Amino acid sequence: MSVDLCDMDYGRLPSERDDHFHRLDAQLVATSTLMRTLDNIEETIEAKAMMAIYGAAGHGKTMSVNAALRQIAPDITYRLELRSGPTPRDIRHGLFRALGLPGEPPGRPIEFDTLLKETLSETFRVLVCDEAQWMGRSSFEYWRHLWDDRHTNIAVIFAGGDNCYRVLRRRPMW
Repeated sequence: MSVDLCDMDYGRLPSERDDHFHRLDAQLVATSTLMRTLDNIEETIEAKAMMAIYGAAGHGKTMSVNAALRQIAPDITYRLELRSGPTPRDIRHGLFRALGLPGEPPGRPIEFDTLLKETLSETFRVLVCDEAQWMGRSSFEYWRHLWDDRHTNIAVIFAGGDNCYRVLRRRPMW
């Protein structure tokens, strides 16, 4: 199954009001878990590394990631939210939209990858992949393909359910 590109959320960090899926008028409290998330994200950004925040639905993964990034990297964060069964093609198109690239997306994967890698080499960016539990091995491999390129200048943060961790754990190189 492919991702419906019209149904995905792309781009910059949402407003604080949109962090909670019920849009509650609530104040975020600096719990030890939230502070640990902030520290881990800060270390990931400094190292230009990749990390995954995972857990059961409704435990505040997305809200914690958004709050931390609003504090430490609001102007360099680009996010996309995936839906069921995304392919590398879906991720390419999602990044194209999240990065606000002009024109039409390239038709061939090699041209698309070249464009994304060139763009991701221009300036340091933090890429957030929300709902990462929907990704399979090939999708995670695609993210790694972008990150591994010696010219790209990125940190990647995955936020997802438990399946996100299960897929990553099966791959020793991750």
